[in-house]
Amino acid sequence: MSQIIHYFMDDVEVCREMPDADDFVMAGVRWGQPWTLFTPAYWLSQLWMSGADKQASSRYRAGGSLYDEIAFCMLGGYGITADLAMAAFEACRDSGLISRLEPSVAKWTEVLQQPLALNGRIHRYRYPHQKARYLAGAMAFLQTHEVRGARGRELRDSLLQILGVGPKTAGWIARNYLDTDEVAILDVHLVRAGLLCELFLPSHRLQRDYLAMELRFIEFCRALNARPAILDCLIWDQMRATGGIARNALRAKLGGDPSSIAPRSKPALLEMTTGD
Repeated sequence: MSQIIHYFMDDVEVCREMPDADDFVMAGVRWGQPWTLFTPAYWLSQLWMSGADKQASSRYRAGGSLYDEIAFCMLGGYGITADLAMAAFEACRDSGLISRLEPSVAKWTEVLQQPLALNGRIHRYRYPHQKARYLAGAMAFLQTHEVRGARGRELRDSLLQILGVGPKTAGWIARNYLDTDEVAILDVHLVRAGLLCELFLPSHRLQRDYLAMELRFIEFCRALNARPAILDCLIWDQMRATGGIARNALRAKLGGDPSSIAPRSKPALLEMTTGD
């Protein structure tokens, strides 16, 4: 048995097939039904219907040098939207902080404290002092150390030498720069999605089990014939948009407070000092 999905793309009806709901995607993970939120079948159908399975690469990237990607990804994170991170990155890049590997905390702080025009409104970058300290430290490190790696995991592991860069940020940088599928970016939204479809266990913790969870997610993507770099963005977008629906579904499935099962990221200072 199989499940047939019908949808329209550019006014053309598309018919695609996926395995039966009771079949296993991988050990311990059943496909489920595509119209049931947060099942593997749901995520694959969303990937197809959005056209993301045809997308070449993630849109959440700076698209420049390795130094650009390091700065961009370090500017992102807890409480900072992708648009705000990009606006802050562009201000830092245009001021020459990245190209000259500026080690001065004061100069990074000066730029990050400036108002940013975004969608016709003025915004302020969050945590300018903390991020300036880590970015200046990263630039000082890069002046005297070579970060190398021709493959995703190799580059990710090399980036972990930088103070304030943990496995999530290092993986994000490596993926953006090399367009690699060897790493994944796991945050609270992806962890909750994984718990809902039983890809992850309630006992899993990012601080302790990041690499094991990353391997599970990459295996999951391969089973769906989806690029991790594309699927994690789609899941991130939808889990963030559904907000309370996802948290309530997790509470109903596992009981207790969802934030204690898949805790939110720490504020920037704590997140950076603990390496994500």
